[in-house]
Amino acid sequence: MIRITYAPEQKPLALQIRDDLSGLPELSQALLIVLVSSKSKADPQVQAEIEKAQGKGAHILPILSENIAPPASLENRVCLDFSGGYDRERLLRQLEQAAMSSPAIRRANRRALTGIGGIALLMFAIALIAIAGGFVAFPVAEYNEEATFQAQWIGGLIGQTLEYVQPRSTEDALNFPATHQAAPTRLYLYIRETATALPNAGES
Repeated sequence: MIRITYAPEQKPLALQIRDDLSGLPELSQALLIVLVSSKSKADPQVQAEIEKAQGKGAHILPILSENIAPPASLENRVCLDFSGGYDRERLLRQLEQAAMSSPAIRRANRRALTGIGGIALLMFAIALIAIAGGFVAFPVAEYNEEATFQAQWIGGLIGQTLEYVQPRSTEDALNFPATHQAAPTRLYLYIRETATALPNAGES
């Protein structure tokens, strides 16, 4: 249900809004349209309507018919500024947004998200049970095959270069820092891994 509250001087605008909204489908939440002017801000009946709507949790849409600030009770509400002239299309767009953000829609969205979350949690639990029970196993053979392929691929890329620069004796290993610095940057890691154990082997 849509109600419009206003000062007597705003009756023509109120009637125009009422006629423009007469063909709209029923809203899921009560709506109070407040025509804000200097007269309505001082009107006790308008203020009583605002308090009543706030007490019922109704949606309130302030419409500024003059270039003034809304009353303190509505300062945190989204206002439509029609001080420069009435705009029917803007009003209808604002009402559409209000309908989309109604409590019923929010509750429906929460239920949908809860359902999706429950399904995801159930699937996760089933996957854990399947893995723990041995019904699902990691493809170890495929992992090993991939690791072997990568090792062969790396060996093919750097094997020939390493053949000439890696240490072959204890003396080579002792002189390794110079060898390491002289090697191509992309081979530092591989050379370091091949040479670090050689000095210890020579001392034993």
